[in-house]
Amino acid sequence: MTILTILVVAVAVYLFGIKIYANWVGRAFGEDVSRPTPAVALADGRDYVPTRTPVVFAHHFASIAGAGPIVGPVLALYYGWLPAVLWIILGGVFIGAVHDYAATYVAVREGGRSIAVVGRRLMGRGAFIMLTFLLVAVLTLVCAAFLNLSAMALTSTVPLHMLKMPPEQTLFSVVEDNDPVTGQPTQLAQIGGIASMSVIVITACSPLIGFLYLKRKLPVWICSILAIGICSVSLAIGLYFPVRLQPDHWKLLIAAYVLIASGLPVWLLLQSRDFINVHILYVGMAMIVAALVGAIATGHGNILGDSASLPASNIALAETKSGLGPVWPVLFITIACGAVSGFHSLCAGGTTCKQLSSERAVRQVGFYAMLLESFWALLVVCVLLVGLKFVDYEALLYPTTPGAKGNAVLTFAMGVGHTVDRGLGISIAVGAIGAMLLLEGFLVTTLDTAVRLTRYLLEEGWATIFDRYDVYAAPAAKGEVSVAAMDEDEITAVGAGGIAAPIGRPTPTGRHAMPTQGGFRLILKLSRHYWFNSACAVALMLALGWGTGYKALWGIFAASNQLLAALGLLIGSLWILRRGQNVWFTLLPCLAMLVTTYYMLVWSLVTDYGPRWPKTASLLIADVVVTVLATGVLALAIRTAVTRKWAVSKPWSPPAAAASQVAS
Repeated sequence: MTILTILVVAVAVYLFGIKIYANWVGRAFGEDVSRPTPAVALADGRDYVPTRTPVVFAHHFASIAGAGPIVGPVLALYYGWLPAVLWIILGGVFIGAVHDYAATYVAVREGGRSIAVVGRRLMGRGAFIMLTFLLVAVLTLVCAAFLNLSAMALTSTVPLHMLKMPPEQTLFSVVEDNDPVTGQPTQLAQIGGIASMSVIVITACSPLIGFLYLKRKLPVWICSILAIGICSVSLAIGLYFPVRLQPDHWKLLIAAYVLIASGLPVWLLLQSRDFINVHILYVGMAMIVAALVGAIATGHGNILGDSASLPASNIALAETKSGLGPVWPVLFITIACGAVSGFHSLCAGGTTCKQLSSERAVRQVGFYAMLLESFWALLVVCVLLVGLKFVDYEALLYPTTPGAKGNAVLTFAMGVGHTVDRGLGISIAVGAIGAMLLLEGFLVTTLDTAVRLTRYLLEEGWATIFDRYDVYAAPAAKGEVSVAAMDEDEITAVGAGGIAAPIGRPTPTGRHAMPTQGGFRLILKLSRHYWFNSACAVALMLALGWGTGYKALWGIFAASNQLLAALGLLIGSLWILRRGQNVWFTLLPCLAMLVTTYYMLVWSLVTDYGPRWPKTASLLIADVVVTVLATGVLALAIRTAVTRKWAVSKPWSPPAAAASQVAS
């Protein structure tokens, strides 16, 4: 079998998903292009911003295509490429894309609200509180894992001999240190410093791109040309002026950046930076496809004809290797975002649903972006199959040399470097640099989105927990957010500023607002300020991510992430059930993911976190908290499905003015 066979089969399945299955799912949900979306009905210039579909797709894809579809397949490929490929392709079409579409569509139909608020509308206040805490926990795990990977990528070094470069080369800065594979003293190229400066330049140029495409309405193709130019200039500057800092210093700088970005208007940094970065991924994917085709043409694509290649199945060895475990559920969990990801539902219900200008865009962004991410994960697998021999892959990722640590980022970079060398004749060093730029850019964009989503959830959570007090019954002051802690059918006023707060009338619980004073009132006032909630999100990220390696975090992050996907499918199933429609296409994937993730969480608790206590205290606590909260939500969902007693019966409806505007 050749790499070409894998790619042809994958493309055929993805085309089936686009042309047939996506259309069927859209009809099942009831797409209505004449219905105003929340971005149109609640436009406020900060969070609700109607935006052209290609730009929203770029933002959404850049947000979801972070480290998951790269690091996950790199780690899981040790089990063999065949189970990894099957799970990525089939899981991506029949589970991941359905989940992403359901999450996006339901969020749009429910007024641009998060999965937690939708859960409240279906199952009640208790489900909302549990979902909010669960989502904050999952997002904290996402942020902590990606923060560590970002610091690793920005400080990565690689031996010069692995790049096939002589000691007198001038492309990289060089340090003397131990070889990460052999442990012997050698010269290391500081490859991460180039990506560091590129990230800084792209971030600095983001507001300009946002101003041009959103405020000046410049055509998307012109903005795309500018974005590609910015990426090229950032690479050139990075080559001449690389930035070199310690990993902990990078963590602090990244934390400061996402703190600022999460409180600013969405178009200023987050959306604009994603738009620029996605061009790196588009170009990178195109280059990798070309390199794979070139490698096939030059005789490097026959993976079954080379005994040194990564095996089709390596399950027996992988299951006995320390730190891995049984292929089910570990492989299906480790490939976190390549097949299905709960984080996507947070992006869909957080920022994406607030930018879509029509329901047709739900399919184009939600369903198609997941298929593209699945294809991206497949390309990562193919790159490693072509670019690395099994012995090299094992030495880079699971080294046996005492003191040596595996590096998934470096493994991916070297796989890309060797693939473009064999397929396009481009040097290994250039390919590795491109891989580092590609990975690092999307690590930071995912952090942008995840911290902002955590801010949203905290705002909604405080508004529900403290809805009885006068601070939350008062109009929002400057710098505060107006978050209604009530069910949607209680809302009577919707204006340009968003959903109105319950001003001058009883709170949603039926009681008149309780007066507050002193320190407690100050705390409540702070909890309404978006800078305060942004700071809380960043503090949680640093608390869990500081001093914890990415491999230790990946298991609990991936399991929690996929459990969240199961709950997203569960809420989507309840939403469809309330409409009296067939739910099998969301319910069956939901059940499969529930069984897989619960088993993974219990297995990790019993075999890993428990025996290593107290060293793994934070991971054990996170495991227990996620499992307990998810079980509570599941119990409420079962009760609601059996009794058919919905917390709120009426769906969200856009204002009449917005509806007439769309009709005209």
